[in-house]
Amino acid sequence: MAKYYNTLAKEYDEKYDKTNLKWMRKIEDLVINDEIRKEFLVLDIGCGTGEQLKKLKNNHSIGLDISLEMVKIAVKKTNKFVVVGSAENLPFKNRTFDGVISFFGALNHVNLNQALKEIKRVLKDDGVLIFTVANAYDLKWIFKSLRRKGIKKTKKALKNKKGEIVKFIDGKRIKVKTKFYTLNDIENVLKKHNFEIKYTFGANITNSFIDKFIYKSFLKSFGSYIGVVAKKRKKRRKKSNK
Repeated sequence: MAKYYNTLAKEYDEKYDKTNLKWMRKIEDLVINDEIRKEFLVLDIGCGTGEQLKKLKNNHSIGLDISLEMVKIAVKKTNKFVVVGSAENLPFKNRTFDGVISFFGALNHVNLNQALKEIKRVLKDDGVLIFTVANAYDLKWIFKSLRRKGIKKTKKALKNKKGEIVKFIDGKRIKVKTKFYTLNDIENVLKKHNFEIKYTFGANITNSFIDKFIYKSFLKSFGSYIGVVAKKRKKRRKKSNK
């Protein structure tokens, strides 16, 4: 995975141009503004070239990415502290952060159970977790797949919830494996790790201004990305038998 993103880094901002992702970023901004307070210390997992770190300029925030080349660009763009590391083995002490964010499907590439275990470890009690992952039931992708590959292969892909992202950089084909999730999958795994879900949302549903009005509606289940705002529950003290 690191090799893929190291190669992609120099063209990442161009390939994921802001105009193409405008309304997805608008939804991310809405959620961040609603849930992340100025006094929070925030960790951005899979920060890439620093898009969200720039938005957190008024917060104490730290970026983390698996790609050294991405990290170099993020540091230049944001002047924030950014480290190379994996979501599955976070290089931070227990209960360090008030908030953890991860947008644009960074968690699709990792063992989600292990990542959530680590996120829970570094979050303070009542700490906020916000993330989005690529949606298995993305309607735009489903219609495109039906046209290109037919019903049989599309059904198989929906069942397996696995795939590859393929890009061409300097004429070279690069790829990385990825997983897809449904809202039900995300809700179940968060409950397993004892997170309290505040709400779920969708991003890039219509890729237009309409998304600002429907991102929490039932249509969220069919966006390109599905997201969640959750809170780390405090540990209950065991009652004394005395």
